[in-house]
Amino acid sequence: MYQLAITVGFLGAYLANYGLLNYSETLLAQGATDGLYYKIFATEAWRGMLGMEAVPAVVFLAVLFFIPESPRWLIVKGKETTASVILSRIYGKDKAGIEIKNVKDLISQEKDTNWRMLLQPGFRMALFIGVALAMLGQLMGVNAVLYYGPTIFKESGLSSGDSLFYQVMVGLVNMLTTVLALIIIDKVGRKQLVYWGVSGMIVALILIGSYFALGTEMNIPQIYLLIFFLFYIFACAISICAVIFVLLSEMYPVKVRGAAMSIAGLSLWIGTYLIGQLTPVMLTRLSPAGTFFLFAVMCIPYILIVWKLLPETTGKSLEEIEEMWIARGKK
Repeated sequence: MYQLAITVGFLGAYLANYGLLNYSETLLAQGATDGLYYKIFATEAWRGMLGMEAVPAVVFLAVLFFIPESPRWLIVKGKETTASVILSRIYGKDKAGIEIKNVKDLISQEKDTNWRMLLQPGFRMALFIGVALAMLGQLMGVNAVLYYGPTIFKESGLSSGDSLFYQVMVGLVNMLTTVLALIIIDKVGRKQLVYWGVSGMIVALILIGSYFALGTEMNIPQIYLLIFFLFYIFACAISICAVIFVLLSEMYPVKVRGAAMSIAGLSLWIGTYLIGQLTPVMLTRLSPAGTFFLFAVMCIPYILIVWKLLPETTGKSLEEIEEMWIARGKK
């Protein structure tokens, strides 16, 4: 669900940018370019695109006034009566008491969290796997495409309008595939999705790199580039994008979950930052072809870690997962 929310946001941004570009072209065609309004929405349309972020931000701020405090936070602060009122609205009065008890039980367990537990052999391996998958997942290129898609498409010779339209198609496939992943992830299993998805990503990245290396010389139609990108996004959204947040939330035992997830989450966002900063440099220094070939190479350690080190967590309880890591640490 978290990943679905992200993909909906991406698609909304792409649609807004595409619509604003068309609007700016209409204003320019009318010949009226004087004044601040036309500077923002016509001659320098990127300003309007950037400013459009204020709209969902204002809506978000307004909605916040209607969102109650977290029942969990209220229980931690000793405000059980207020928490009970909120939980009653969500679950009904009969189940509110049960939920309060469950939250108390989890909090009591988490109070025993010891960061040094992460250094124990079994948990240390679990932490390494989480950090490696979180960071490698970013270095396989997905956010490079989502952040810099229009720039990459323009490198193939497309106009600004066509580039943004292609990016809308990328966002649409990303969102719809995430819905599909939401439906099948518990039926297929986490590891199987990764095997098929990352294998598809490798094929797609090689095709994209080959297009940039040979497409101009061989006069390959640009529609093939869009197809390769959509195939890449499909393979990515059905596998690593959907699986990573599920895995990070269920592969760690309760006693170390908060600490381990915070480290793995930090690693994920460090990888996101690095790919955001390095992609323009790589597109210039390595060329688009070299950049996508490099992304394909980065898929190999990811799939090897999943194959050799990551256990299947589908259908297992947190207790079973904890016992599994402890058993691994004793080997």
